[in-house]
Amino acid sequence: MKHIAIVTPCILPVPATEGGAVEELITRIVNDNELNDDFMIDLFSVMDDAEVYDYLNNTRVIGIKYKKSQKFADRVLDKLQRTIAVEQSYRLFDKDIERAFEERLSSLDEPYYAVIVENQISIAKRIAAVCRGSYESPIFFHMHNDVDIYRSPKGIRDLTALGIQFIAVSNYIKQQILCCDADAMVHLLYNGTKLKDRDVDAKVDEHKTTGKEIRFLYAGRVIPEKGVLELAEAFAKFTGMVDVNDRTNYRLDIIGFSCNATKYENKVEAQAGKISDRISCKKRVSTADMDRMYNEYDIVVMPTMNEEPFGLVALETMSKGIPLIVTNSGALPEVVGDGAVIVSRSSNFTDDLAEAMLRLAKSKTAREELGKRAYERSREVSAFDIKNYYPNFIKIIDKKIDDDKISIVVPVYNVSDYLERCVRSLLGQTYTNIEVLLIDDGSTDGSGKLCDGFAQVDSRIRVIHQKNMGLSGARNMGLDNSTGKYIFFCDSDDFLQKDTLAYMHEKLCRDNADIVACGFSYVWDDYTEMGREEVFTNCKPGTWSGKEASVQMMRSNNICTVVWNKLYKRELFDGVRFPVGVLHEDEATTYKLLYKAKLVSYTSKTFYKYYQRASGIMGIGIIRRYEDIIMALKDRISFYEKNGDMRLAQHAMISLLEQIKYCYRNVEDGQDKKRLTSLYDESVSMSKLPGVLGGKKKLSLWLWKYIRY
Repeated sequence: MKHIAIVTPCILPVPATEGGAVEELITRIVNDNELNDDFMIDLFSVMDDAEVYDYLNNTRVIGIKYKKSQKFADRVLDKLQRTIAVEQSYRLFDKDIERAFEERLSSLDEPYYAVIVENQISIAKRIAAVCRGSYESPIFFHMHNDVDIYRSPKGIRDLTALGIQFIAVSNYIKQQILCCDADAMVHLLYNGTKLKDRDVDAKVDEHKTTGKEIRFLYAGRVIPEKGVLELAEAFAKFTGMVDVNDRTNYRLDIIGFSCNATKYENKVEAQAGKISDRISCKKRVSTADMDRMYNEYDIVVMPTMNEEPFGLVALETMSKGIPLIVTNSGALPEVVGDGAVIVSRSSNFTDDLAEAMLRLAKSKTAREELGKRAYERSREVSAFDIKNYYPNFIKIIDKKIDDDKISIVVPVYNVSDYLERCVRSLLGQTYTNIEVLLIDDGSTDGSGKLCDGFAQVDSRIRVIHQKNMGLSGARNMGLDNSTGKYIFFCDSDDFLQKDTLAYMHEKLCRDNADIVACGFSYVWDDYTEMGREEVFTNCKPGTWSGKEASVQMMRSNNICTVVWNKLYKRELFDGVRFPVGVLHEDEATTYKLLYKAKLVSYTSKTFYKYYQRASGIMGIGIIRRYEDIIMALKDRISFYEKNGDMRLAQHAMISLLEQIKYCYRNVEDGQDKKRLTSLYDESVSMSKLPGVLGGKKKLSLWLWKYIRY
């Protein structure tokens, strides 16, 4: 059974013994998983009575005690953070959650199949810090609320850079995330409610058929963001519009007052008190009780003033066929469609709201028609049915692994001594749905005939003979003739472990990545006999956004600029080809593919074996190579600048300057050294030195103008 972790907001306990919308939804996942046996779940939650967990067989609840002193300190910290308007907020309690997660993870035999963090970015960042560099588990952040100090724009950007995927409760929240970072990977998972047959769930009470009284309902928290005060004012205006003799026929119940009244609640009660015979202020009731009470009302009003992330009350109301009035707040128009009256939040809001109430109150036909549309709307979107919530959740975190074709492009030029080892490693892959494109680039040593012979043995091999165009021309020819959904490159003197493509393909699907890179090691002629190899790449796995992966490519040896240790979605190559006639074509191409990618994953497993031979392209002396690589790096800077990404442009500038320094130290010709120092001096001044790596790096780059070392 696959093992996952769900980290709750750790505000209220899960299972939801004390209510809470997010907690109820998590409980739904846990309970449905008990019925379906899909996962073993580690559920990280604030501690509750252990007896409430007795029915769980597939869930281990890891209770974390939230001490009273911690709660008090975090309330003070929250108030301070809101007062000074910090860029992103956190709780002191987050450290305890991180510690519990780390202890549990370190005790497991295998890492989690997936990790889901619910609604608290500060926790998600801590969880990511524990996982990244040690575990390859995909991490999802489930965002239930709008952007605020606990789900801040900077926090969203940080999670995106770390390759964390988002789950949004509405398209509105999805767009809010993408407004903070257009590179975010966002999945949509609508909230849902129970949908019953109308004759069972929408019974008409006696007063609706025989009486004149029209009852309005507001149910929810009594806070400024919900517009409750404006509702009380609008209801007073509404009753002023009707005949004096009819006013007693209209009532408004406001359900949701806390046990300890707040200043705002007192204001609402004071406004309601002006017509206390027609407005009732009531305490909160349980979810189950509220579900039963809905049908006592003729019209439900949601006068939301802030941006509503979803609108579960609206959906619950529509599902019962009750007429509904909402504002054009956040996701509400998206949820209600044509199943509600939508009032714009404007300077005339209370007047407009009063008019909307009047129109529905005075017309039974209008109420019946709106109730019918509401009922139908709640069933138009299958995701609105809570029965589909768990299956839709599964589809996101347990991505189906396809078996689509992988095209392997192999440029071939005078490699008769090594080609058979390469081809056999490709045909022996445990992932069998492949095509191998052997591009004979004008070989003169019999390599072309070898290619034809391989094609006779295995139908998955296709051979293309062309005049010599170099490595770029051969790769481009392979791309142009490939038919697979995915692309992989392998140089003809290198080879792969047999499980390379199977592992990388599964990782690409599971991580929702556009590119997966693997580790590689240097091997020599004695590899077969001695098994000698030298690992080149970083030992720490990771996942990043495409842009952050570009930084990793330039600053670390994990992603790397080489094209051949990566599995790509083929659409990344739309409009991208290798430059013909130059060396270091990878330097001129890979960054463009990374930049187009949403997510890039890296496994440190050294699947790719990079054979070392003095006669290969990389064996060519640096004097013949440095001009091409410097040109490629300058083009990279221009590319980032044209795309308005100055951070990446600064990283690219550092790469250029470091490459100039490297070439300077390794060439002997005086004219070459002079050209290199001239290029360096042109690129460096105090006004345009890249500072993205800090002041010390900036100073060292500037000093090299005067002290060549």
